[in-house]
Amino acid sequence: MACGSNGACGCSGSTLVGYGGCNDSCPSVQIFDWLPKSSKDPGRDQCDLVQVAFKGRRRKIYRNKRHIPLRAGDDVIVSEQRGLDYGQVSLTGELLHLHAKEHLNYHQILRLASSNDRNIHLKNKASEKDALATARKIIRKKQVKLKVVDSEWQFDRKRLSIFYTSSQKKLPLGPVIGDLRKHFETRVDFRRLRPREETARIGGLGVCGRELCCSSWMRQMPPVSIHSARKTQSYISEEQLLGRCGQLKCCLNYELEHYMETLKSFPRKHSRVSTANGIGKVIDRNIFSRTVRVRLDKFFVEEFSLEEIEYPVKKQHT
Repeated sequence: MACGSNGACGCSGSTLVGYGGCNDSCPSVQIFDWLPKSSKDPGRDQCDLVQVAFKGRRRKIYRNKRHIPLRAGDDVIVSEQRGLDYGQVSLTGELLHLHAKEHLNYHQILRLASSNDRNIHLKNKASEKDALATARKIIRKKQVKLKVVDSEWQFDRKRLSIFYTSSQKKLPLGPVIGDLRKHFETRVDFRRLRPREETARIGGLGVCGRELCCSSWMRQMPPVSIHSARKTQSYISEEQLLGRCGQLKCCLNYELEHYMETLKSFPRKHSRVSTANGIGKVIDRNIFSRTVRVRLDKFFVEEFSLEEIEYPVKKQHT
């Protein structure tokens, strides 16, 4: 069973499977358009902005000036600064208008993709593996220290994009780009990926056994700090906190708000509380069992439920 997004995720037999899609077992969380036919202002025409998805979960907004009937999942041909490209409609309507910047000069959607367009797109997709192998061969020959991750052909083959990562800030890419241009007889762009972007583009499985969030449903990758792990009381090693990308796991942010709200009902660490066995100092809190560990004297520590303690306790003056 697919995700129920009518192909908006790239599944259901679409030619965009592998371009951020998901086949028939889609865990992807899609944006549901609650405002498909409404208008923000009575005097304004229906929104003509359309969001289109491409390979690597890249998304871009276009104008539908020709008023082509479109819905999520439709494959379309769009205009670019240099040529044409092939993508899939992911969002339309007023909801998109509320998030888009109206003053920008968006490129246009030219037409719905025909069967011939889809065949060309599939051929381009198949030839990307050869382009990737050629790029790696030339890079090894030029002895440039970078890791080639992926390649992407523009629909009309007027541009080849090479995605890479490298620990070096500046790289001598001029000779490499020159050789690739001669070989493919087209424009070649090199695009650097950050660690999270690389993992999202490659995909894989997390330690939970499910597809990585960044490559399945996440649209944005907000920064994750060690503060999130501390607040969620993740008492595990630093290695276990890291994801496939080598960065802190995105899922540390998911329940942070819940933990922060729950901790409001707990006494602060190192605060003084009153128990049935006397006054002590809080040294640890467990939000799962709703208990706190209290040091009653120098050598004795006891665990109490929240209902068994009273706080805050003012420091007694002698």
